[in-house]
Amino acid sequence: MNHFSLTALLVSKDAIRFTPAGIPVMHCQLEHSGEVSEVGVARKIQMNVEAIAIGPIQKGLEQMDLGAQAVFEGFLAPKSLRNQRLVFHITHIQLKN
Repeated sequence: MNHFSLTALLVSKDAIRFTPAGIPVMHCQLEHSGEVSEVGVARKIQMNVEAIAIGPIQKGLEQMDLGAQAVFEGFLAPKSLRNQRLVFHITHIQLKN
C-alpha cells in the first residue's frame, strides 16, 4: 500500500497550470519538522517535500496561505518515467488550527 501522511507547513506554491485535458495542477513545497522514535532513540527530522495537487484538491491548496499548517495525505510516485525522484501527490488536506 502506498499511503503517505505528513503534518507540514505550506512554504511555497506555484501558479496553477492545466494538463492538456484541462485538469488543474499546482506544485508546492511542504516543510516538516518534528521528532520520531527510531530503534528506541529520538531522532529530529527537518525536511522539505516536493508535492503536487491535481484536480479538485488543487482548489484547497490554492486557498491556503503560505505558512499554514495542515495534515497532507496522498501517495508517493516518481516525477516522471525518466526522473525517478519521488513527488508527494496530495489527495486530502486537513488544516490544523
